[in-house]
Amino acid sequence: MAFVLRNIKAPLFRGYATLGAQSTKAPSETRKLEQTLTKFWEKVDLAEKDDGYHILLDGKSIKTPLGFQLTVPKNKHTLAYLLAHEWKHLPSLQIKPYLVPLTSLVSRCIDLEQSHNKQDAELLTKVGDKENLKALLLRYLDTDTLLVFSPAKDCDGKLREAQEQTYRPIIKSMEEFFQPYAENGEEVKLTYMDSDVHGLVGNKQPEATVKAVRKWLDTLDFWSLVSLEKATLTAKSFLSGVAILRLNNKQDQIDLTVDDIARAATLETIYQTERWGEVEDTHDVDKVDVQRNLTSASLIVYEH
Repeated sequence: MAFVLRNIKAPLFRGYATLGAQSTKAPSETRKLEQTLTKFWEKVDLAEKDDGYHILLDGKSIKTPLGFQLTVPKNKHTLAYLLAHEWKHLPSLQIKPYLVPLTSLVSRCIDLEQSHNKQDAELLTKVGDKENLKALLLRYLDTDTLLVFSPAKDCDGKLREAQEQTYRPIIKSMEEFFQPYAENGEEVKLTYMDSDVHGLVGNKQPEATVKAVRKWLDTLDFWSLVSLEKATLTAKSFLSGVAILRLNNKQDQIDLTVDDIARAATLETIYQTERWGEVEDTHDVDKVDVQRNLTSASLIVYEH
């Protein structure tokens, strides 16, 4: 990512690790800056202005990778304070995306929205086209982690038992959630892959289900779309991404937390490490990374 001040031309880090976007080549000055970066600000402030909240470094506003003002809407008060907290408590002088996950996501929201509003072809090449993003996300539904059931004997039967208890209620809830978007009252049914029955043949959703889910996707604003993208990529599960959005919808009664979603998406790893042991600096790091990314995806759509 590249967070620049008004009087600083060189970006601090590069590219988007997202669907449908292309990294931009950074100038040599940026590569040098990444290697020799020292802290260039003394004070971090949060300013409330007419258009929303701004993060100020020594009085100067942060901008996004594409040069737009990084502004947090006023209905996301908590998010604005957490962004300021990221910049106040950087544990390292070198700025990397994993150190500022919320800033990275908020910047993507703004860049995606502004690029589409301007219909700038060059900017859209860098940030990705919204319709292509929806199509790419929809593909994850066929290979969704929560729609793949392990062999009954795997991990002495404990893994399959946990999947049945965890996945089935989520699948049922999602079918009911998408049903209002179905055409002509067609039934929304999420098909799943049972490893004991289907082997490795794979899974494909019915056309009626795909159409209903696509219709729902068309209702999302840019912030929700980026949240869905981040959660889906993190969990390798479209349904996990939908769950993140649903738990932040005050009208939705979904009985899940971010912890529940993270556990559901990593059930196989949980039971495999329980049986065979955990690889230090691998499984433990991955667990924290999943939790951090899903929490960040949830926070950017949280309104308070």
